This record gives sequence, C-alpha cells and structure tokens, in this order.
Amino acid sequence: MIERTSPVRRLSHMKRWTYILPVVVFIYVICYIDRTNISFALPHLKTDMHLTGAQQGLASGIFFWGYLLLQIPGGYMAERWSARQWIAILMVLWSVAAMASGLTHSVGQLLLARFLLGVAEGGVQPALMTTIRAWFPFAERSRAFAIFKLYTPIAAIVAAPFSGVILTYLDWRWMFVIQGGAPLIVGLIAWLAIVRDTPAKAGWLSQVERDYIENARLQEGEQLQSRGTFKAAFTSRIVWQFALIYTLTQMGLLGLTLWMPSVLKKAFHTDMKVGLVAILPQIAAGAAIILVGRSADRRGGHIAHMSVVLGSAALILVGASFVSAEQKWIVLLAMILGTAASIAWYGPFWATVTKLTPVAAAGAGMGLINGVGNLGSFFGPYIGGWLSDLSGGGYALTQVFFGIVFAVAALLVLTLRKHLHAATQAAAPAQPPMQPITVDNKDFQ
Repeated sequence: MIERTSPVRRLSHMKRWTYILPVVVFIYVICYIDRTNISFALPHLKTDMHLTGAQQGLASGIFFWGYLLLQIPGGYMAERWSARQWIAILMVLWSVAAMASGLTHSVGQLLLARFLLGVAEGGVQPALMTTIRAWFPFAERSRAFAIFKLYTPIAAIVAAPFSGVILTYLDWRWMFVIQGGAPLIVGLIAWLAIVRDTPAKAGWLSQVERDYIENARLQEGEQLQSRGTFKAAFTSRIVWQFALIYTLTQMGLLGLTLWMPSVLKKAFHTDMKVGLVAILPQIAAGAAIILVGRSADRRGGHIAHMSVVLGSAALILVGASFVSAEQKWIVLLAMILGTAASIAWYGPFWATVTKLTPVAAAGAGMGLINGVGNLGSFFGPYIGGWLSDLSGGGYALTQVFFGIVFAVAALLVLTLRKHLHAATQAAAPAQPPMQPITVDNKDFQ
C-alpha cells in the first residue's frame, strides 16, 4: 500500500484539493446567492409590485417546490451520463432564470422565474456530490464534503455586501441580472476547463496519480462506475433513513438561521449591530465544518462525530431558551456555538451516505436524500414562526423545538453505527492489497 507520506499521495492530494474543490465550491456559492438574494429584493419588490405578505412568502418559497423536481433525476444523470456536461447545461439554465427575475413586471412572472430557477438549481447539488464521490476515497470524503459545505457561510458573508452595493447604486432588477449572469461566465469557464467526471479523464493528472485514486476507492469496496436506477433509490431503506435525518437537520438549521436575526435584534436592538454580530456565527460555522470533517477522516468514527455535534446543537439551543435577551453576550455566544454545531455534521454525514448507499442507488439516492431533506428547509421557518406566535412573540419555545429536532436527528444517526461497521468490514477483502508503486520523477514533471 502507498505510504501516507509518499510523493504520489501528496501530489494527488494537492491537485484534487486545489483543482476540483475550489471550482465546486465557487459554483455552488453562485448557486446559493442566486437562490437567497430575493430576501434583499423583497422590500423593493413590495413597493414596486405592491406585493402582499403572502405573495412575498410565496415568491421566496416557490423556489423549493421547483428545486424538488430535478433532485433525483439530477443525481441519476450525473451518475449514468456525465456530471460535467449536466452541470454545464444547468448552469446556463439557472443563469437565464436568475436574470429573468430582474426582467419581471408582475407577480405571476416573478413566481414563474423563481420556480424555474429552483428547477434548474435542483439538479446541481446531487451532481456536484457525485463529482466529489468520484474524486475522493471514503477516507478523505468528510473533509471534501466539509469544504463543499463552506458555500453556506461564504455565501452568507458575501451576499449581503454584494447585494447592498448593487441596490445602493442601481436597483433590484440589476441585482438579479448581475448576480445571475456575471459570475456564471467565470464559473462555467472554470468548470469546463478543470473538472472531469473521473480522474481517468483528467489530463492534468499523471497516470500514477490516477491509479492511486482509483485503487484507493477499489480497496474500500467501491465500484468506479455504476449503473444506478430510480427503483433502487426509492426502495432502499437506508436511503430513506438518511433522508429523514437530513430533513430534521435542515429543518433545524434553516429555522435557526432565519430566526437568528430576530433573536439577535431583540438582544442588540439595532440593525447595524445585528449585521455585524450575525457574521460571527457564520465564521464559527466555517471553522467547525472543517475541524469536524478533518477529525472524522483522521480518527474515523463518523457516527460518533455526527451524534456528538448534533447532540451539542440540541443542548445549546435548549439551554439558550433559558437565557434572557438582556444577557446579550450570552445570547450571541449561544448563537455562535449553536450555528457551528448545527452545521458541522455535514462532512461526516455525506461521507457516510456515499459509503452506505447501495451502488445501484448511488446517484438517484443522493438526489432523493437532498430533495426530501430540503422539505425541512420549507417547513422549519413556518413551524418556528407558529411557535413564536404561540408564545406571544418570544423565541424560547422555538429554540426548544429546534433543539429537540437536533436531538432526534442525533439519535437516528446512532442507528447507523452497525451499518457502517458492517460496510467497513465487508470492504476489507473486496480487493487484494495494493502493491507498492515505484515512483519515477518523470511522473511529476
């Protein structure tokens, strides 16, 4: 077997992490900004289009119904056809839909543009995850998926000032057009120039490096190519178990992040202070994602990492419900720790998904998990709002609810332990041990 310190491993590791992942993250940061920028436009749309509160909510939420349509087909197409070509097509389609939002003149046109944006973006994430699975062995996937998840804090930090500048000097129409079109040009060029469906198709890798990546996956009991089916995804019990866990985590995460500004405003009173302190939880989340993903890969114990992180999120949120708004620094600390814990499970989770999902359900299964899970993003904010109204405008009951949601997710994660242990044991004899590779300097010239 190749030593961890071998030149092959070091160079292969470096190129995959410096070529593939930056492009993947950049693509989805653009995607996420185009998805969420309507929140900055709503006050202007309310004035220009005379939107009611219900219409504003529908304009924001209709995206997720379109988003569901291509989740499962998106993973299936990436697995059976080509993730590279599929994502390139979707990037063009989502760019057109995003820019079209800035050209609308009625509520109906706006809703149609947002729905089509959801449809186009829906197939992107499962296809990107399929790309990560093809390029990274299981032993490195927690870190790879963790870095991918950085799109959330990066987009949250970048979107506000980016949108604010455009809205200050131009208007909401230009915001949709610029954010939908300009970054896509760079992203599409980078995607087509660098990313390939498999290491075997990448001209910038040496043959020794390609062999290392593929042999590492084979040793872990994975097939390099699979011919998945929709039926296999829909009939897989483990896929639905992952989908339920992901639904709960997304419900808690989005519910927390949407209600966080309200909680912080109650503590800090002014929008300016809220804007400044709201960045801190995102920075903490980014650090936590990387640290937990790295730890899971180095130490193993993916299930333990997930359950501890989700359990911590539950305890922090429930505990924070007993803190008064006057204790603003404790409120802020709870939000920082709660946000970090509510998102840091991501890397080990998706690494485990790729390990336990049956080969025949791989692409479509990842789409199903992500698609069903995003229903939590739709229902979480509504449940949180209803509980806030029920408690007379307070947020204690809301925080307790989201804490319980994370606790249930942590318990469900523990039930995966025996499956992961069995899969790891079964993979051991799947391939004969890799023979030492003689590395010639010309392989790295």
